[in-house]
Formats: sequence, C-alpha cells, structure tokens
Amino acid sequence: MKIKIAWAIQSFFFCFLFNLAFAATVLFMADRSLEALNEWVSPFTGQGGATLPEDVRMALGSLGTFLTQARERVLTLLVALASAFTLLMWFFLFLAGRRQIRKAAERAVSSCRPESAAESHLHPALRISEKQQEQKGEEEEAL
Repeated sequence: MKIKIAWAIQSFFFCFLFNLAFAATVLFMADRSLEALNEWVSPFTGQGGATLPEDVRMALGSLGTFLTQARERVLTLLVALASAFTLLMWFFLFLAGRRQIRKAAERAVSSCRPESAAESHLHPALRISEKQQEQKGEEEEAL
C-alpha cells in the first residue's frame, strides 16, 4: 500500500512540475504576442496617429481594448486550463502506474512458490534451502 501512496504523490508532483513549466512558457509567449499586437494597434488609435476613417479608428480602438483585457485575463485562463490538464494527466498516469504495480506484485507472488506448508508464510528470502538445511545438520552433528 505504501508504494501506491508514494506513486500517487510522485506522479502528481511530476505532472505538476511539467505543466507548470509548460504553462509558464505558454504564458510568456501569449503575453509577448498580445503586447506586440497592442503596440501595433496603438499608433492608429492615439493622438496624432495616421489619418483614418472614423469607423476604422473605432474598430482599432476596440481591438486595442480587447488586447488589453486579454493580457489581463490570460493568466486566469491559463491557470484554470493548466490545473484541469494537470489533474487529468495525473489521473491517467496514476491509473497506469497502479496497474503496473499490481502486475509486478502478481508476478512476484507467482514466481515464488512455497516449498512446504510450514514455510509458506515466510518471505522467499527468509526460507532455508535444502542445501542450507543439510549444511546446518552436518555442523550440528560435528559439534
């Protein structure tokens, strides 16, 4: 049971670190892209900008406002998506790991066949082989 708990904690930690690095990269790229777009739009909407029709100025002004709001909200959106993705990825990784732990335990149990009913409760490493029993008997006789 301890190995399953350790696997749960370890797999969640690695999923969290991986998604944290991925989310930080996406956040950096999104912020830079939105900032570049905002800088591209701002000369057209500010004072002394290019002479543009009023409709185009209003559209670019709305785009500038949208980009500013998007930059403010991209962190919230990214945290929510990264959290959901982390939990989903961890869940599937956790299930796959538990299945592998169970298979390994079944193989370990099936590979160690008990020699006698008296020794069946002992761990395989603690069982005494026939050669060791013979050697022990010879040593006792010699004494």
